[in-house]
Amino acid sequence: MNKFFLIPLIVVVLTACAKDNLGDIHSEQMPNDKIFNQSDDAAKGRLLVRLAEGTQSIDAEGIVLDIEPLFPTATGSEKLDRWRLVHFDKGLDLRSVAKAIARNKGVERVEYDIKMHRIVSEAEPMPTMRPEPTRSLELPFNDPELPYQWHYYNDGSLSDYADDPNQCLAGADINLINAWRYTAGDNRVIVAVMDGGIMTDHPDLEANMWVNEAEKNGATGIDDDGNGYVDDIHGYNFVTDSGAVTADDHGTHVAGTIGAVNNNGYAVCGIAGGTGNNDGVKLMSIQIFDGEDSCYQHQIARGFQYAADNGAVLINNSWGYDPASYTSDKEFEQYDSVLKNAIDYFQSNARLEGVMEGGVAIFAAGNETYPQPCYPGAYHKYVCVTAMSSDYTAAYYTNYGPGCNVVAPGGDANYGTLFCISSTSINLSYGYEYMQGTSMATPHVTGCAALALSYALKQGYTLTPDYLRTLIQTSVHDINEYQTGTKSYFDFVSGSYYNMQLAPYAKKLGSGYIDAHLLLMQLDSTPCIYLKTGVAASLSLDEYFGGGSEELTYQGCEISDEVRNTLGIQSKPSIKNGMLSIKCDNPGSGRIKVKAIIGGDIVGGGDVMGGMVVEREAELVVRGAKAENGGWL
Repeated sequence: MNKFFLIPLIVVVLTACAKDNLGDIHSEQMPNDKIFNQSDDAAKGRLLVRLAEGTQSIDAEGIVLDIEPLFPTATGSEKLDRWRLVHFDKGLDLRSVAKAIARNKGVERVEYDIKMHRIVSEAEPMPTMRPEPTRSLELPFNDPELPYQWHYYNDGSLSDYADDPNQCLAGADINLINAWRYTAGDNRVIVAVMDGGIMTDHPDLEANMWVNEAEKNGATGIDDDGNGYVDDIHGYNFVTDSGAVTADDHGTHVAGTIGAVNNNGYAVCGIAGGTGNNDGVKLMSIQIFDGEDSCYQHQIARGFQYAADNGAVLINNSWGYDPASYTSDKEFEQYDSVLKNAIDYFQSNARLEGVMEGGVAIFAAGNETYPQPCYPGAYHKYVCVTAMSSDYTAAYYTNYGPGCNVVAPGGDANYGTLFCISSTSINLSYGYEYMQGTSMATPHVTGCAALALSYALKQGYTLTPDYLRTLIQTSVHDINEYQTGTKSYFDFVSGSYYNMQLAPYAKKLGSGYIDAHLLLMQLDSTPCIYLKTGVAASLSLDEYFGGGSEELTYQGCEISDEVRNTLGIQSKPSIKNGMLSIKCDNPGSGRIKVKAIIGGDIVGGGDVMGGMVVEREAELVVRGAKAENGGWL
């Protein structure tokens, strides 16, 4: 059975998910392969039909059809403008009508419109009394929950509160504090959250919600901006077909990781939530789950078009099909569903003016511990995110295998509540709560991508969606070395203990765990030098000045007083035989500039024959744990 589900795992509670009855995608197909999905649980009196190019009308003998464009505003798109919603008498047999419509030569495919069902879950809010963590560096924002958000910057200081100190290791994070030195967001970047509805008036989200000003200032019940949607002030509720976005815990939690308001003295920080000066990225709610109700497939497809046409350039998707639904990209492409067509539309038509033409869709891999991620995320043109724990190991629930692109912190309830992911909650008694899942890992990657676009705006860079996807997958550190031995975990769904072998996860979680700071440095084409706090390092300059670096004459290093003080550099760095010697006592990051003479021992000019001064700038990154990437990836 194919499933369609939401992907959180919530602390000490049931897995939240949604399912459908898609069944074998080859079931009930006509010999001409035009009919897809199963009719079980599909909408009565309605089918999704894609017409061949040039086809204007279709019929079904003896059946009255009411045909409307599925995407009325998607004119000129490759496929979306050829999709139709075909209505007929709800008392008629779906299979018979599908076959009658499929006999039209001008019909390319027919899909049953499947309902997505959601199993309701509960979340446990954090208790008011918690240990006060000691951080090794000064935090840039005053949000009280930030010291507990190890997934942003893990210096190992929370390890005292784990059952085993090795369950919380320094560096198992997205290195966000160092990234915030360069940008914390930009309100010109719009991120769509396709999920349950965001709590739009949440004190930690309201200022960063996307606002459709025409609808906000227009008349109630009127499509003031003419986009085909009425009263869509912060997005749209595709379940109820209205602009009334209703607060959902899962969608609110995901949104907070991406863009909760920073430096407002309340609750949590968001990765791209800004500095408290209305400079965070904007969050657009694409609601596909509403309480126990949920969307049909055509409504979800409309959500992707809505996001692209209304300014979103990134879309976060913490949901997907059951991992056994498809076995290859070829199969997914042959299915060529209305949903795939809509995702492709988003990736082709979303845009950030002056920065990127096209959008990036980011998906969760899934939580079934299955050796294959869920589609659509597994498709090679979309970004698929797996989850790691606070010790670099694969989270016990994460899917893995071919099709997985990148890893991010997803939390692990087996290590204790503090080692899940803290983000915004609809429970305003706290304003935040802890969850775990690839649902929670995915917005970490989306948030990093939003930071990259914010930095591109700041620096005046332009990039393509393909390049951003490349940057996401290469701004990483190795995770495979940690996938050895076993770890024990308690499965909260089955109520049983298991011993998890880690070796099968090596090289199957994606390229590595994402580093927000490295992502920005790659945009700058600035190599990073990774150092461990308090350890004297001697580093070869070969990758900065070539294989003959030991033969060059160096004029020295330049480091600002601010960086010296920040990193605790007591002794001036030195260079001998192409080796840079340096020691940093404090965690943090900052620039170093090295000058060398190439073409002689002295600088040429005037009456002197000599060489050219070449400068190379690099970013010093000092952590309690040393990444082994080296410079450029």
